[in-house]
Amino acid sequence: MNSKGLLYIGVALIGAALFAIRYISPEFRLGTTTEDHPWMLFAGLLIGANLIWLFFIPVISSGQSPLSRRAMPVKPYVWTLLLISLLYRTLFFGSTPVYEDDWNRYLWDGAVILQGENPYAHSPTEVIENSDLRHLRDYAEARENRDGGNILKRINNKNLTTIYPPVAQSAFAGAAVLAPLNLDALRFVYLVIDALTLFLLIKTLPHYGRSPDWALLYGFSPLLIYSGFNAAHMDILLPPFILLALLWVRYRPSLAGIALSAAAAVKIWPLILAPALFRSHLRTPSVYLFCAGLITVLSGLLLLPMLRELGGDSGLQVYSEFWRRSSFIFPHLENTLGLFQDNPGRIARLVVAALVTGVALWYGFGSRFDNHNDLPARLMIITLVLLLLSPTGFPWYAIWFIVFLPFAPSYGAALLCVLVPLYYVRYALGEADHYHIYTNYLIPLQFGLPMLILLAELGMRRRYA
Repeated sequence: MNSKGLLYIGVALIGAALFAIRYISPEFRLGTTTEDHPWMLFAGLLIGANLIWLFFIPVISSGQSPLSRRAMPVKPYVWTLLLISLLYRTLFFGSTPVYEDDWNRYLWDGAVILQGENPYAHSPTEVIENSDLRHLRDYAEARENRDGGNILKRINNKNLTTIYPPVAQSAFAGAAVLAPLNLDALRFVYLVIDALTLFLLIKTLPHYGRSPDWALLYGFSPLLIYSGFNAAHMDILLPPFILLALLWVRYRPSLAGIALSAAAAVKIWPLILAPALFRSHLRTPSVYLFCAGLITVLSGLLLLPMLRELGGDSGLQVYSEFWRRSSFIFPHLENTLGLFQDNPGRIARLVVAALVTGVALWYGFGSRFDNHNDLPARLMIITLVLLLLSPTGFPWYAIWFIVFLPFAPSYGAALLCVLVPLYYVRYALGEADHYHIYTNYLIPLQFGLPMLILLAELGMRRRYA
């Protein structure tokens, strides 16, 4: 069977798995426990779908023929499959988010902005308790009477202000304009953004010597589709800005700087990509320094509404200082430092920041950089180092590097997408008093095995470079 036929089979199997997840999602509704949930079926479907998706890498590779960098037409069947991938996203409209509740905060933030208030200034707890903010509480209750549910009670960490930067807030506000406190309105915004991402992939891949066929690797990622459209995680907003930066960096570096600054106002971490992204402009110091200044000033201005409200109840401050969950290397680093330090968490975070910064600076200044086409791979390595060292290792963070996979297909990174859904087993293990199985065995499996393969791939790449 040729590669096109294998892709059709893979697409059908992924669609069946996603449909099954959509079908069982109502069983995970609020007010139920893991005893009532088909959690093993859910985890198995998501892992199985991602395993099928992993084989898109050799299948797409086998169907490639040598083409000139700029002459890479989009085959008609690729357009058809990309349209199907968008239809797969719509499967989850109206679905119950499985084991996720961050979307409540997104909807609330959008509603707060629509009411003319600052989501960085008032926590949900403050809205509940402060009579001066009664209009926000009344607004939420009015929507509750119409649509059901109590969003103020559902928000996690409601004593903290929002952690999400201003460009992300604009998407939340856009969904609120369509339909306040409505999850499907937010999913519609995500769908438009993800359609733009697929279009930008088609445009950007040939600039790095890749066939547009590789956009299918992003389009059919089951982890991305589930995380963005069932769980409704806002990380789906990040890829188009990363792609715009890649598209423009060579010939329109100032626009690339604007795109990277916008990405940092979705999630702050893309700023670490700047040294490697603009590496080729070191030969023209005036351009390099202008872009550095532009990113510094613009990022500061975009993030200012959030930064000016830092304080004891700031979600950003608490997250950066104390959050730790489902991480791989960080707990071992923290425990080791605990033998010598009274506050190992803070020191461990500084060590991680230094290591990630060191890798970013190495790819920005220290390493040999002869081939422009290698740029996305370098950015993916920096992103993976950040993810593997981070105090938090959530499955939806995989979206951060999935956007780079079409440019630099990696079995190690793809296997990480296969295994990180083991995260969702933790709920049942925790309720059964077996959480140690997750921390001691499943976390090392879901991160450790892909990391070994990633290191082997990197070693082979250097050997044959």
